[in-house]
Amino acid sequence: MAETAEQKSLSPRISSHGGAEKLPPLSLGLRVVLGVLLAATLLLPSTAGAWPRERWNGSGGRGHSCPLPPHRSFPGGYLGEHYSPEENLQALDVGLIDHARSRIDIAMYAFTDRPIAEALVRAAKRGVRIRIYRDRTQLHDRGDKTRFLLATRTGQKMITVLVKKNSTRNIMHLKAFSIDGKYLRTGSANWSAPGVGAFCRRGRRPHWSQQDNNLFVTRDPKELSRFGKTFDRIFARTGRHANIPWTPDLSRRHRRRD
Repeated sequence: MAETAEQKSLSPRISSHGGAEKLPPLSLGLRVVLGVLLAATLLLPSTAGAWPRERWNGSGGRGHSCPLPPHRSFPGGYLGEHYSPEENLQALDVGLIDHARSRIDIAMYAFTDRPIAEALVRAAKRGVRIRIYRDRTQLHDRGDKTRFLLATRTGQKMITVLVKKNSTRNIMHLKAFSIDGKYLRTGSANWSAPGVGAFCRRGRRPHWSQQDNNLFVTRDPKELSRFGKTFDRIFARTGRHANIPWTPDLSRRHRRRD
């Protein structure tokens, strides 16, 4: 039975020597493309056994970034001294805020970290009263989260933000907060992603991208009392150097932070 033209085109061509006829050589351009594809395949990281990854991607969804930090028992897993970049300090701050039941007093120099801001909004929705004391010069940071905190009626009702009337000399440089008068967090870590050791890129949290900071959590009544008195004093400044209630105008200028 005679082969059709299509069958002939699909059949291997036989040379006069009885072997399969050699196909024409690949062009240089095609060989380059195949080589690039092969190299890209070999360089892709394996996902076998990888940690689950999650981050805020700016649109309310999930992206691919830092490995999730290990679970900590409360309060034992939070107490004591902690250091970045060995630890993700952001997870400690978020965990403390998520355990707040009545009030949070915060004195924070720089504040650009989104997950921590979200934790404060969740606390406000639970009925937690929040007082925040800020440095005036830091409100100009690109990504400052004060506007985000006060963007809803709940935030405006439950969160009070006062700003020190300062220059670049007499800054408000504290990085501390208390939870319900029971837990005190101090240290050198600002609320920025590199500051709390949570800066991530391409699914990894490289140590060289983080700042070297510490975070200390205590339940010591004496230390809590000292912080409470200090916070009440600076939050109630009056007279010539009276504090300024936050307004959008205070955050109008923007500059990039290193």
